[in-house]
Formats: sequence, structure tokens, C-alpha cells
Amino acid sequence: MRSVALAVGIVVLSTPWGIAGQSAAQSLDGVWRVTEVVNGGQTLASPQPGLLLFTGGHYSYTFVTSEEPRPDLPAGAVTAEALATVWNPFTANAGTFEVSGNTMTRRPFVAKSPAAMAPGAFNEYTFRLSADTLWATPTRTEGGPVRSPTTVKYVRAR
Repeated sequence: MRSVALAVGIVVLSTPWGIAGQSAAQSLDGVWRVTEVVNGGQTLASPQPGLLLFTGGHYSYTFVTSEEPRPDLPAGAVTAEALATVWNPFTANAGTFEVSGNTMTRRPFVAKSPAAMAPGAFNEYTFRLSADTLWATPTRTEGGPVRSPTTVKYVRAR
């Protein structure tokens, strides 16, 4: 009887439940590349570069938000307009994240925008994960519901 119990225990421990039972936060871990942006019914199928990284409850996000590549800064003295043309269509932040069901909450502690990293700031998203594809849509921030949300599609980077 003891050997039967031991054999059942070995089978139970060797079953790959750890993979199937991964939490959503663990399954998000890795590097994700932006592949599509949908805003107001318009789809940008070839967006500018963007990466989203998740590991150990932390995230990092960098994304060029323009539809076209940003220009290089001219040599020499640079105008405020030239700086804005290059700098404005870029976003970056990093911090912690937590997942509950299909909701992800990110709390930046460093960001391009000082307001994004203010005490109490957060971004809440609904997300869908299917194999190596992730869709994320913002739903609310510390300021309330997101109006005109943008859905971003990511694929796991290799």
C-alpha cells in the first residue's frame, strides 16, 4: 500500500500542472513587440517600434507613438519645434504590475512624463492572451475611465 501511495505521489508531482496552472502575471513574463494599434476603429497595421517587458512583477514600456519614423535631430543648434517633433511621439515608463483575472494594473515609478509617475498614478488595462499574442486596452487611470481607448496588439519577441 505504501508503494502505491508513493507511486501516486510521483505521478501527481511530475504532472505538468505548473505550466497549465501558471498565473496570468507569470505567463506575461517576457518581451513583447508592438505589432498593431487600433484606435477609434482605425487600425495601424505597421506601427513604429515598441517593446513591453514583464518580469517578476515589474514592467518596462517604450513605444514610438507616431505613424511615421521620427526624424533625426539636425546638427548644431536645435529649435524647440525640432526637439518636440522628435521627442513628443515617444513614450516610456517602468514600474510594477499586478494581474487579477483579465485586468492588469501598472504603477509607474519612472516615466518620460512626470505626471505619469506621480504618487497614486496607475494605468488599468483589460487584456487577452492567446499563445504568443497579447492584446491590451486601457480602461482607467487615477483620473477615471479612459475615453477613446486604444488597443495594442503585441507578439512575444524571440
